[in-house]
Amino acid sequence: MNRAACRVLYLDGYTVPDPKAGVPSSDAIGYGITASTAIRDGLAALGLDVVRPRLDPSPAGAGGPEHRVSWILSNYRGVLRELVEDPPDVIFCFHAFTVFPVEIRRMLLDLGLSIPIVGYTHGSHWDPTDTFRTESYPGMEVLDLANLHVLDRVLLVSEYMRTTLRTTIGAFNAPVAEHIDAHAAVVGLPLDVDRMDACRSDRRFPRPTVVFNHAPVSSKNPDLFARVLARVLPHHDIGVLITRDFAPRQPGGEAIAELAKRFPEQVILGRDMPLGEYFEALWAADLQVSTATHESLGVSTLEAMYTGNCCLLPRVGSYPEICDRHPDVLYEPGEGPLEERLRFFLEHPERRRAVASDLQQSAARFHPRAVVQKIAAEVLDVVRKSVD
Repeated sequence: MNRAACRVLYLDGYTVPDPKAGVPSSDAIGYGITASTAIRDGLAALGLDVVRPRLDPSPAGAGGPEHRVSWILSNYRGVLRELVEDPPDVIFCFHAFTVFPVEIRRMLLDLGLSIPIVGYTHGSHWDPTDTFRTESYPGMEVLDLANLHVLDRVLLVSEYMRTTLRTTIGAFNAPVAEHIDAHAAVVGLPLDVDRMDACRSDRRFPRPTVVFNHAPVSSKNPDLFARVLARVLPHHDIGVLITRDFAPRQPGGEAIAELAKRFPEQVILGRDMPLGEYFEALWAADLQVSTATHESLGVSTLEAMYTGNCCLLPRVGSYPEICDRHPDVLYEPGEGPLEERLRFFLEHPERRRAVASDLQQSAARFHPRAVVQKIAAEVLDVVRKSVD
């Protein structure tokens, strides 16, 4: 079909442009803003007619559970208005666990409309390592599964995610797993390179600086990071930048606070840095460390790779995939292997810079031009099949 004729009703995830509002989830202050913007702009540049639902005025304030729930409810009303007034050719859900595809499918059935739904899953109850889902939304794994099942195309961020869903859902219900896998496509997620490039400068931190740019959730294992850095900092003149805010009761909160207290001249607490400042800091840094036990893609790591950092990544989840299994980057999960790798790169700056260059090239696979072309192909394919 003609791309210009394809009207896409695009449903964003919930985002909070002001990170000080206190929203811990990465989709709300990170990739939900950057990657989703890159997708919307990229689809429009390819000739698709991208529209978003008209939302009700937001309640006073921003952030917090009540504001988020009100925003989600407003999306459902906005979708209904679009379906009644000017039905699209396809509905695109950036996050299948925010505005539920199940509810949209029910709307379509009640209205007698046949419109395909395409949607991303950015982590799932069906990934056993994704403790954020089970801790934040316990008992909702069957709903998570239903949201995937009603999608005409399930967009996945990594081959790791595809293999994981196929295995875990298959153990629960083989026909359902086969159905979802047959409707799945690995497309990755685009980096917001325009925003990152705009923040690039010649500024560097005064000493080699290690970035920890992960959310305060248990699956990112911030306590392990703090323990290792507590052993390394006394012996190396380096800086540490913690980009996210770690409240005392959140995972890693006490350990990160203690690290900053012990090494006040070396540890910088970013406390949920605004995106511009965050990207400027990445360009100025030297290393990025992950201690995650769960990673479906690793957007923060890809951002660090794109901005020229040498990354140290545990051999878990999608990390081997996104770093092209670089032998100097991956370490076996645990404090000892991480400490060894970190000390090596601090003592060998030339090798550190060479590895950073390798990773920067690997990150190019997630440039919007490459990823959005894949997304557009999947969107147009489901539309084409819906009218055949």
